[in-house]
Amino acid sequence: MSVLRIKARKGAVSIWNNMGVWLINIILLIALSFTTDNFLTSTNIVNVVRQICVNGIIALGATFVVLGGEIDLSQGPMVAVLGCICAKLMMESGMNYIPAIIITIFIGMAMGTMCGLIVSFLHVPSFITTLGLQYALTGIVLLITNSQPISGLSEQFTFLGRGYLGPIPVPTIILAVVYIIGAYFIKFTEFGRSVLAVGENAKAAEMSGISVSKIKTLIFSIAGLGTALGAVVLAARLGSGQPSSGTGASLQALAAVYVGGTSGGKVTNTLAGVLLIGLINNGLNLMAVDSAWQDVTLGIIIVCAVALDVIKAMRAATSVKK
Repeated sequence: MSVLRIKARKGAVSIWNNMGVWLINIILLIALSFTTDNFLTSTNIVNVVRQICVNGIIALGATFVVLGGEIDLSQGPMVAVLGCICAKLMMESGMNYIPAIIITIFIGMAMGTMCGLIVSFLHVPSFITTLGLQYALTGIVLLITNSQPISGLSEQFTFLGRGYLGPIPVPTIILAVVYIIGAYFIKFTEFGRSVLAVGENAKAAEMSGISVSKIKTLIFSIAGLGTALGAVVLAARLGSGQPSSGTGASLQALAAVYVGGTSGGKVTNTLAGVLLIGLINNGLNLMAVDSAWQDVTLGIIIVCAVALDVIKAMRAATSVKK
């Protein structure tokens, strides 16, 4: 009997190690199917997918930062600023939506690069750097918009957030493309291996010939790129540049990274974390649970996820010593 229990336990551990949060998503999908009436409808499933796309794109940028051993708290206000900048370029400057998007992405990358340079060369902790930028951008977006939304965006632009290619929402296609690219860079390129090495032990990485300053600057540039792309998709979905559109985006993105257990180096785990958060929010909405309790639930999930990540790391370290 004890042998069977040991085998069952090893099997369960193996399944968890291979599937992780994806297993929780499957269980949650089944549970919501039985506990809510409208969850499995095509309308709701499409709604869930569309809702997680923006957070998923932003979270991919946060993934590179976390894997590099840093943290970014500026993504929320940056989403609002970049979305409004893109809208202003189109509405007030009369610019076509394509160059407006390109300029917005470059501005996002410039913001991220600035953070990376401050962290890398001035050695200001990323928590303080991005927290300061968060407050600055919160004020900047109100100044450039006079606290008013910028509406009237063209249908060509809003197609990026509302349109479909066949039965598939356009934001879903964008999400899939960026995750394929992100997973490729982390798994198959020297840059990806360098990011993981810096995140695990920056001093050891430096001694092995990796330019830690360069890597840390680049991961913040990538975070800026992801934030800008998420801001564009969100503005297209809303049909306007909203000064308050990025509320909570930073914490949602970080939550997805930590809940997914992406510290192990799998970018797809971030996507699993994004989906889990989306399913929980959607399920609580269908159950008519107050939005305040959704925030409480998300906070508890983040703490538990990080605690599990720490426990796994401690067990891994103990097994190596043995």
